[in-house]
Amino acid sequence: MQIEFKKIPANGIHFETSLGKIRFSGEALKTNKTMVKCSGIMEGILPHVCDRCAEGFELKVNERVEVFASDGLYKDQEGEELLNIIEFFDGLIDLEVALQSEIEAFKSDYHYCGQCEQLKGE
Repeated sequence: MQIEFKKIPANGIHFETSLGKIRFSGEALKTNKTMVKCSGIMEGILPHVCDRCAEGFELKVNERVEVFASDGLYKDQEGEELLNIIEFFDGLIDLEVALQSEIEAFKSDYHYCGQCEQLKGE
């Protein structure tokens, strides 16, 4: 799903997109003329490999997400530094790109299958 920066109203717009079995839905709110804050929920099932035993398993995802989209090159303003920002250069916010980025960030944490999770607790 793509949204034009210029078509996002001041009071925000609802969005919903998905990749595989993961869905991202929420609100896109313009914070200034070149910046949009997309916040919502990322939820679903993600195939993953256990970080301990390397067995495949399905990882349940239910995470709050807040990502910023910049229309062009991001320049921090008045000392404000955003770490979760994606730059778009064609006047469009591609929410699938934002979702893929959030999925990869989620996967970068340690996740254990049920058996290894039990072993970790012992």
